[in-house]
Amino acid sequence: MEVNTEGEDTGSERGEVHFLAALVDELMRQMLASGVMTKDQLNAVEQSVAQRVGSSPRAW
Repeated sequence: MEVNTEGEDTGSERGEVHFLAALVDELMRQMLASGVMTKDQLNAVEQSVAQRVGSSPRAW
């Protein structure tokens, strides 16, 4: 277990973030495959999230 100076389990938190990111990615792929969302809509979601967190958007 990796604990930071505040006594928080950072390794566990990092694992949860990776799990949630993979879950969202899979949900978006399924929405595209089933026709629920278009590539343009998924790209718009990626753009909004990237702006919010200050990263580069992925292309669908």
